[in-house]
Formats: sequence, structure tokens, C-alpha cells
Amino acid sequence: MTNAHLFLIAFVLSCALAAAVIGAAPLTMSIATIFLFAGVHNLMEFRYFAARMPLRWGRSRVYYSVGIGGVVILAAAYLTLYFASGNWLWSLDGWATLTAVWNTTFVLWLAVMFYLRGRQRPRSDWSWAFPAAFFLAALAWLVPQYWSLSLVYIHPFVAMWFLERQMRRTRPEWLRAYHFCLASIPVFLVVLWFAFASSPNLPEDTKLFWRIGQHAGSEILPGISSHFLVATHVFLESIHYFVWILLIPLIDRRAIPWKLSEIPLFANKRGYPKLVAGVLAVGLLIVLLLWGGFAVDYTTTRDVYFAFAIGHVLAEFPFLIKML
Repeated sequence: MTNAHLFLIAFVLSCALAAAVIGAAPLTMSIATIFLFAGVHNLMEFRYFAARMPLRWGRSRVYYSVGIGGVVILAAAYLTLYFASGNWLWSLDGWATLTAVWNTTFVLWLAVMFYLRGRQRPRSDWSWAFPAAFFLAALAWLVPQYWSLSLVYIHPFVAMWFLERQMRRTRPEWLRAYHFCLASIPVFLVVLWFAFASSPNLPEDTKLFWRIGQHAGSEILPGISSHFLVATHVFLESIHYFVWILLIPLIDRRAIPWKLSEIPLFANKRGYPKLVAGVLAVGLLIVLLLWGGFAVDYTTTRDVYFAFAIGHVLAEFPFLIKML
């Protein structure tokens, strides 16, 4: 039996166990997985991105400038809207309009990055990204609430796409097995549907339980059991955490946390070792602070975490598109 076969078996068995445990106790597992892994996986993402950031941008200067600039501007705009909740901006019409504007800017930013990446590849024309962006922007205006919810469920698959791209580079012999792993995920989602789609809704008698259900779409999709919605969301997020914390370091030695020599910005004599070490230390401190915050006031810390988490969501796209 090859390592690829072992990888496939371990992945499917882990997913089966996760689906069973999460389906049985979705609220408890939502609280536990975010407490344990949310901050850690953000740190692992940053560690991976730091290893992939070139020392000199060269011909990619415009690409990285647009990518990093977009992350900063979009994250700042999102946080401004988030923390402005409660005033006139958050009337129903105001919220829908501002959300649609943000989503439109987001997809146009993605289109520009796809276009710039296409220009770097010989005989490639990725200008198709603009019609696709305009189509998605139209959806953002027509159904802003469903658009925002779709991002919640699509985001975990971005990590799986990262793993697929990285595997092509460092473990191509595992690709076939990994594609079978990906094919198993819809099967588990169907099992969760048949097991819990008709179950009673989860309790929402506390602010925390209400927030968990709301995040999974219980208010937008009232005809579907919140038991199924929360279980599905936690299941996908658990795979997302699993990919960043374990699987990517497994197939890419540059992502192993303690191997700082694999980070060009740290190891190269023209790099910035103190800056990289300082940022990683701050990241570790934030993880510890998150654990402390979750222990003292889980609900508030969860809300703050998910507000600022938009930064890491946005940061994934420049690096993923660069790998295409």
C-alpha cells in the first residue's frame, strides 16, 4: 500500500468520524473547534504565505501591490461596516446596498488579479475574469444575503484548492488519491442532509447559540433545519482547519512552522529576519490571547474574531491565484 493510499484512507476515515461527532453535537463541536483551531490555523496560513512571498517582487510588483492593497482596503471597509452596526447604515436598505457595494468591489479586485496573473503566463488571456466578475456582481446586488452566506460555505473549499495546487508541486503522485478525497466530501454532506435535514432546529436561547445558527444561515434559510446547517458548516470548517494545520505542512516542508530557514524573507541575507520573527511572535501571542479571550468571554471573542478574520480570507486569494 502506497503513501497515497494511506493518505486517502486516513482522510476519508477522519471525515467520517468528524461527520458523526459533529452531527451528534453541532453546537458543542462548533464551540470546541473554533476555540482550539481558529487562531492556530490563521498562524499556519501566515506561516505558509510568508514562505511563498518572494524576496523581490520583480515583474510581479503590480500583481502583489494590487493584491496586498486590496486586502488592506477591503478589510478596512468591512471592519468599518461591521463596527458601524446599529446606526443608520444598518437599516435594511442601507445594509443591503453597502454589502452589495463591498461584494462588487471584492469580485472586481479578484478579476483584476486574475487578469494580471494571466498576463504573466505565455499565451494566456484571462480577461474572461471580467465578465465573470460582472455576473457575480449582479448576483451580489440581486441577492446580497445569499451571496454573503455562499461565501461562508465556499471559504473552506479555498483551503482544499490550496492543498490541490501545492500537491501538484510537491506530491504529484498523491493527486489522484486526493481527488478521491474531494469526491468523498459531497457524499458526507448528503449523509448529513438525510440524517439531520428534518431534525428540530437547534436551540437559540442564548446569544452564542443564536450567533452560531445565524452564521450558518438559519435566518436566511428558515425552511432548512439549523441542525443540518450548523453541522454542515462545522464539518467544512473542520476540514479547512485540518488542511492548514496538518495537511499542507505534511506535503510542503516550507510550511513546517519551525523551519524558518525555508522563508526567503527570513533566511536570505537581503531579507528581513527580525521583522519576520517579530510578526510570527505577535501571531503566536494573538493565538494565546484568543484562547484566553475564549475562556473568559467566548461569545464576544468569537464575534471579534470573525470580524477580523476577513483579513485572512482576503489574503488567501492573491497567493492562490498566483499559484494557478
